[in-house]
Amino acid sequence: MDTKKRKQLEAAGYQITDSAKWLGLTPQEQAIVNMRVNFALEIERVRKASNLTQQELAERIGTRQSGVARMLNNPASATIDSLIKTLLALGTSPKRIAALI
Repeated sequence: MDTKKRKQLEAAGYQITDSAKWLGLTPQEQAIVNMRVNFALEIERVRKASNLTQQELAERIGTRQSGVARMLNNPASATIDSLIKTLLALGTSPKRIAALI
């Protein structure tokens, strides 16, 4: 948000915050949320780059297409383990996964 817009909103009585403050997340919780989102975004990026459908990815990781859709649309519903296993199944290196953290 640009500075001018921020000042206008604050002058009108609005508080500008981020999602972590708004939800009352601890720094640890915020880090976990960020990891899950980063993993899900990477899964979707690699899936599309590999020209895989969600169904094909689901078959590769032993789940249903709806499970893949839920994992990508709501990373909070997935465990860190399942996100990492999916990345590994897509051929993502451990070094790349570490970079997403």
